[in-house]
Amino acid sequence: MSYTYTIPNSMAPNSYVVSNGSSGIDWTALSTVSITSDPVHNTLEVKGDANFDGDIKVKGKSITNSLDRIEERLAILRPNEELEEKWEQLRGLRNAYIELEKEILEKQAIWSILKK
Repeated sequence: MSYTYTIPNSMAPNSYVVSNGSSGIDWTALSTVSITSDPVHNTLEVKGDANFDGDIKVKGKSITNSLDRIEERLAILRPNEELEEKWEQLRGLRNAYIELEKEILEKQAIWSILKK
């Protein structure tokens, strides 16, 4: 047996919590949101945007921790636009990094084509 909850935007407060008593989902209503819960098959389907207060785990593995480690490993920068507005040198360094990264990626693409 499955249960579907659909809440149209016209009835939407700023946010909702739909709960089965032990856990819930909190999301901001931008449009109609539909949640289907199937306790027999242990599935939950959300159609629409969902904001979770807390971590999501897949087979015990934290999605938040995994994404943080991936971003760190790939050296993904999180520019501070407020500081860049005040410090031309900081903005220049970011632009130089972006240009160098683009150049390196182009060279790697060329090398991979030549190696074939």
